[in-house]
Amino acid sequence: MSGARAASAVSRPRVDISAPTIAGASILVVEDETQLASAVTEALRDAGYIVQHAADGEEGLQRVHAEPFDLVICDLKMPRMDGKSFYRAVSSAVPTLTKRVIFVTGDVAGTEAEEFLVESGCRWLAKPFRLGDLLRAVREGLS
Repeated sequence: MSGARAASAVSRPRVDISAPTIAGASILVVEDETQLASAVTEALRDAGYIVQHAADGEEGLQRVHAEPFDLVICDLKMPRMDGKSFYRAVSSAVPTLTKRVIFVTGDVAGTEAEEFLVESGCRWLAKPFRLGDLLRAVREGLS
């Protein structure tokens, strides 16, 4: 029973949206995990952002080519095109956007992913993360 309660608590977390946002900023969420993508997208919309979702790096790259975004939140490990390949493609297509990418990923300590994150200089959050921490990173990324 307690597992069911924990799952429901995770699905509707309390998020502090009282901190100022950049009204109408456009954010692309590139994430293959459907539940996480939905939670992140909903929290960002609730905070006043305009949000689109792409299920992987290839779809994300198509969206970046089609319209401008103020910030991208991207998973590192995805099928078809992973976050590193997506980032490299974006750096060629829209170099100014590479300063506004936030990666989300699992454990990276001592891995090739850690090297990439350090090399890129991008903000990143370890999964699982609090939506409040994500919103703070978004505000910082947009400022």
